[in-house]
Amino acid sequence: MAIEVFPTTSDIGGAGTGRSSTEETISQVLGIGIGQSSVLAGMAPSDGGGLTVTIAAGRCCIGGYIVRASSSEDVAVSDDPTGYLWLQLTGAASYDVTATAWIETADLTAPPANAALITKFVTSGGSVSSVQDRERREGAGTISGTYTGDGGADEHQEIDLGLTPRVVIARNLELMTTTARWSISNVFPGNTAWPDFDESRQGIPFLCTRLDDVGGNVHQQFDDRIATGPGLGIIPNGFEAYNQYNSGVGMNDDGKVYVYLAWF
Repeated sequence: MAIEVFPTTSDIGGAGTGRSSTEETISQVLGIGIGQSSVLAGMAPSDGGGLTVTIAAGRCCIGGYIVRASSSEDVAVSDDPTGYLWLQLTGAASYDVTATAWIETADLTAPPANAALITKFVTSGGSVSSVQDRERREGAGTISGTYTGDGGADEHQEIDLGLTPRVVIARNLELMTTTARWSISNVFPGNTAWPDFDESRQGIPFLCTRLDDVGGNVHQQFDDRIATGPGLGIIPNGFEAYNQYNSGVGMNDDGKVYVYLAWF
């Protein structure tokens, strides 16, 4: 079996260590720090031919357990128009994992218990026509960093984090004696239908504020406009920083440095 689970009394896929405090199990459990089900690394889906989806090697957390796929695995799927493929643990709720299983759901209205969403798949004519992992929950903890704006009016920048965050906060590093801006992105909880937005930003709720003329005519402006306002939007594997439609100001001002914090 290519799938291993840590820690477990049943030693799923392991070599007899079970709940023993090995260096591997200690480092992996400490590394997760949360109980939400999430893909931590790898496990990228691809078309395996016919009605098969191939899941690459990687790691995920399911119900507080670390689940490792040490090699790729071919999973047979149903010939339905659209489906969602999950990796589920049996016994996780009672702290006695006895098995792993690949299961399917037709939609995301009732996610299965103790399972991590791995991919969405679409079939046509008895074969897989596409796989998409953009709707799954990824990562754990936080990632912080900086980026430099590179846009003018209505010009935006994609920030690649390698994983899809749930929410991002960012602000520029202007001195507080001049114009400053910060923004909170839309919230993407993972394991739900992907929000309906595109490059025109339709469907993204922004929480963007500007702090202008500090020390002078002080005023604070909140921009929650959808199609025209500046802000941040969650995209697959990162977030996008938007400028205002009619000016080069917002979250992608040319030459300005921004600091961000992303939660997973």
